[in-house]
Amino acid sequence: MKKLSWRVFFLLLSAAYLIPEAIFNAQLVSLVGLGTPKPEQLEHLEIYGRTISGIGVTLLLADLLPARLFKTGLRGSLTLLLLTLCVWPSVFFGQKYLIEQWLIEPSTPEQRQYAAYSAALRDALAVNAVEVEGLNYDPKELHSSENLTFLALFGGLAYADHNLTDNLDDYKQKIIHNFVQKRAYRDFDQHYHDFGQLYDELSASYRSYAEGSNRYNQTLAGIPEREMGYWQNIEQEVNQGWGKYQQAQKAHVAKAGARAQEYGPKIFSYHEDTNRCQERYKKSSQKERRYQCIERENARYKTMISKAGLGYIDPNYWLIVEDISTGENLLSSALFGVMTAGVGTAMQALSLATGGDGGLKDKRYKYTDDPDHYQRLFLAHPKFQTMFEKETGYPFNIGSLADFRVHPVTQVKLRRALKAKGLKLPNSWHINNRPLFSQSVAKTVKAEADARWQSEMRKRGLDLPINLSWNAFQLHPQIQSKIAARMGDLYVPNVRADWNQANFKRHVLDPNIQKRTQSYLQMLAESEREFADGGRYAEQGKQALRSVIIPPISMSLSLFLICMTFIKLPLKTLQLFRPGASQASASEDSTGINENATESAKSGKRRWLALTAKLLPPLLLLTLPVLLVQNRYTQDDTSPVNYFLTKVEQSGNIGFAYALRWTLHAQPLLHPLGLSFEQHTGIYQAFSPLAHSLAKIDLLHKSTPAPLKASELAPTETRLKVETNVNNANIRIMNIGPKYHPGIRLKPGNYDVQVSAPGYQTYRKWHSLNGGEQTLTIRLLPN
Repeated sequence: MKKLSWRVFFLLLSAAYLIPEAIFNAQLVSLVGLGTPKPEQLEHLEIYGRTISGIGVTLLLADLLPARLFKTGLRGSLTLLLLTLCVWPSVFFGQKYLIEQWLIEPSTPEQRQYAAYSAALRDALAVNAVEVEGLNYDPKELHSSENLTFLALFGGLAYADHNLTDNLDDYKQKIIHNFVQKRAYRDFDQHYHDFGQLYDELSASYRSYAEGSNRYNQTLAGIPEREMGYWQNIEQEVNQGWGKYQQAQKAHVAKAGARAQEYGPKIFSYHEDTNRCQERYKKSSQKERRYQCIERENARYKTMISKAGLGYIDPNYWLIVEDISTGENLLSSALFGVMTAGVGTAMQALSLATGGDGGLKDKRYKYTDDPDHYQRLFLAHPKFQTMFEKETGYPFNIGSLADFRVHPVTQVKLRRALKAKGLKLPNSWHINNRPLFSQSVAKTVKAEADARWQSEMRKRGLDLPINLSWNAFQLHPQIQSKIAARMGDLYVPNVRADWNQANFKRHVLDPNIQKRTQSYLQMLAESEREFADGGRYAEQGKQALRSVIIPPISMSLSLFLICMTFIKLPLKTLQLFRPGASQASASEDSTGINENATESAKSGKRRWLALTAKLLPPLLLLTLPVLLVQNRYTQDDTSPVNYFLTKVEQSGNIGFAYALRWTLHAQPLLHPLGLSFEQHTGIYQAFSPLAHSLAKIDLLHKSTPAPLKASELAPTETRLKVETNVNNANIRIMNIGPKYHPGIRLKPGNYDVQVSAPGYQTYRKWHSLNGGEQTLTIRLLPN
């Protein structure tokens, strides 16, 4: 026997284990008893239950381990740690594996179909959408422990009768319609409250949209102001450019003046020296020396003028050229003739007669030392002007602001400056072309406004046109898509968020009741093969099977463990005060060898009493609730519940039938206890974050469709046919790529259908298509 400290420890753990286990039991009853729960609720409950089961089994096995493993505190702690690491994962993952591999996956399509209808019948009963004759079910006491227990088990009870579907075939439509309608009307306030929140969100979105539209409109209205601003930039650029140009001219004149001061005297000296060479060696016999003298001067000139930075300049460039008039030529000829006694005149005449110039000249060349003369020639030199044009981009000879304003270089600079400020002008633009400038400004401002608008739309995941009214905003396909995502199954085409309660009921709730009813009926009417693996409703059938057979099993086992723990706790408490086995006898002595037969008989009797004490509590636990606890669902031998239990027994599941009956009697007694534990501790709610984390590491975790949810019970494919009153009409579906043909396969959703024909008005409208065969009848109107 374990030490007293370990026995106390395990006793406290067993007592503590009762609390989360009782909470799981109560949550299971409450959740399944109110109808098929949501997937996230099922996941939370399932993970919580498997976690607690793993702890319970670990404690059970730890209690059965031999005392030697707990001889010391360290050894006992290591034993408990290793046991937990081995047992808890095995139980946590093994439960789901066994259920899936032994019950769910091997199930037949027929079983899944029965389970789907049983779950639907249970949910219908929960909202009082169906009445079973002879059944003492009171919907006003829906949340009572007895009612919740019955409803949680009813799916399994109904599933036991495989003839139920055929027997109720004539009532299916009415049952399902009543079920969907009552559940929808029961949740009307919540639905409309959510719809009101949608209105608030959409109104806020439209206010933001309208503000953006106003900013866009104000931007376009400001085009004249922007144009004036850009034009002021043009005038400023022109004036500043002209000022810089004039400064550059002055600087260039100053450079020319500096060169004139430096090189003018040297050029003048060159001409003086050249003339002296001419005068000194003017005789024909001195021709060679004259040539050499002049070449020396030319070499010195070339060296000197190259330093001016303009390359070589012909010396004659610097000479002053004067025109000689005819009168001056005649006067010079006359004076020459007089001085030569007519010989000179005769020689001039002879020269003219033979094709010469007769000594007559039309130009006179001379040189000067005037600096202004050299400054003008420096400024006029092509290379000096090229230097100016490289520095400024302009020629040197622009004389007025008007000429500068229209110069091609000015146009290029203006276009470049405006581009830097955000205005791009075409290369053909000229400053005198004001209309083209106005068009460019308007185009630029509109492009900026469009870019800002598109940026705002992208942030919201939309692409809406500008200036939509409130109604047009709501009905825009993109907004309708957002509304559809927000409303889920409740969405109807062209829904408006500002509908009042009456319109909401008429346009949203009532059509949804009809749609969901048809979806349920369509699923239940499908052939069994659609529930086989790979079929349209395979996953829904499996989920329905889980919802009708797992709750009774889990509930019975959980309830039995709780009751057993309650019984064992007093016995374990008594054992704390019983002497240990080590104290049962002293060391053997010689007298022990002579023990008589009477003591042996007493020992055997004690063993039988101990065995009876261990077996009696479970037997009493299994029999007394059924015998002593009253239950209104089973007290009448002819009640439908007893009928269903009989069907379970007839199918060969006698033990399962008794477990259901026992649970019906015992569960209502403990259900309030679990609710009380949760109310005071909040363990189940606090477990939610851990449940999500454990679900991610679940070995069999996969996305499971919501059980029996209308949108998922509907067929996953639409086959569309469009009929019209005009032969050979052109039919297009505008929001998809494939070309329309009768019977085209589509996914259920919203589609933009356009029908056109010559001589008729074009029809275009969005249609919401459910799964299955869909036919649209569209009548075109003549033009």
